[in-house]
Amino acid sequence: MGTIDDTKQFIEDQKYAIDQSAIVAITDPKGRIIYVNKKFEEISGYSSSELLGNDHRMINSGRHSGKFFKDLWATISSGKVWNGEIQNRGKSGHLYWVDTTIVPMVGPDGKPEQYIAIRFDITAKKQVQDELTDERARAVHAEKMASLGIMASGIAHELGNPLGALRGRAEMLRDQARAGNVDAEKVELTAEKLLALSDRMNKIIRGLRAYARDGSKDPFSNINLYGLVSDITELSKAKCRTMDIALEVNCPNMHLHVEGRETEVGQVLVNLLNNAMDAVKNLDQRWIRIDIEESKVDLGQVEIKVTDSGNGIDEDTVKKMLDPFFTTKPVGQGTGLGLSISNTIISSHGGEFTYDQNNSNTCFIVKLPIKQITQQGEEQ
Repeated sequence: MGTIDDTKQFIEDQKYAIDQSAIVAITDPKGRIIYVNKKFEEISGYSSSELLGNDHRMINSGRHSGKFFKDLWATISSGKVWNGEIQNRGKSGHLYWVDTTIVPMVGPDGKPEQYIAIRFDITAKKQVQDELTDERARAVHAEKMASLGIMASGIAHELGNPLGALRGRAEMLRDQARAGNVDAEKVELTAEKLLALSDRMNKIIRGLRAYARDGSKDPFSNINLYGLVSDITELSKAKCRTMDIALEVNCPNMHLHVEGRETEVGQVLVNLLNNAMDAVKNLDQRWIRIDIEESKVDLGQVEIKVTDSGNGIDEDTVKKMLDPFFTTKPVGQGTGLGLSISNTIISSHGGEFTYDQNNSNTCFIVKLPIKQITQQGEEQ
């Protein structure tokens, strides 16, 4: 058995080793700082004399919500260990990220007497993550604009036709008014047709606006799936008519909602529709069907199935089709990013993006949770 001096030396050696890499702070039960090591002083820019007696609010960056810290304190005050990533602000105003573990030191009465916080600087890692996120956003935008280019002529046609009809009927009303030949019943009938044309154009513009904007940083919100699918399919109807493709939407519950980013889910649907149209345009039977319903297998999930009249995808292609830049289309007719980005978007929503190999036709399934689950340590 070692001596007391040996034990003290062992503890000192451990403390020295931790201090070389970790940022350490100890607080009393009320959160007042009673100890910091040199690493804490270095990264925060505050001296120990400035930190001692204060609490961690002096390095609060303002990034995290009140609920974030309320949940943190609820965890450690109950005697449980908390771990998560926190952004802090140093004395000079610089921001830095730390991977934090807070360990309550519980007394004989079961209540925490002190809290030991051990942190590691992950600022560089977070910067790389941000760069990757920005790069992904650029790739998503590029793919979105490519899809928009594919739909552009159809959208112009869809807007041009009702616009021409609207102008023609308005001119007719004007000429009748100038001639003093105004029939109230005919005016009302014409006005109804003008309103219908206006509503149709508005629906197309609403779908275009919802799709074209960058929504990658939008907070999750309730999405009416039938409304979203209706707006998106409105953008594709002209192309379907040109190719003589029947487009059908089945949604037994038109009030079905999921939590998500509407523009991103819309992008997935546009990509699947464009792929389906390209796949069936030369077939004898040309149809696309979108089915929206609650999952019968996974409770709390919604399934969106996009099925077309194609005869399915071969096994080798299925294995590779979610890889970035993989495409079966001729050069210049596809970026090879559509399915890869769609898979990433649905995964970021806590959902699944799959191909149904048991279907005799070509069928992709998007599965999304009705409610998002926030993980401990994440910003609310």
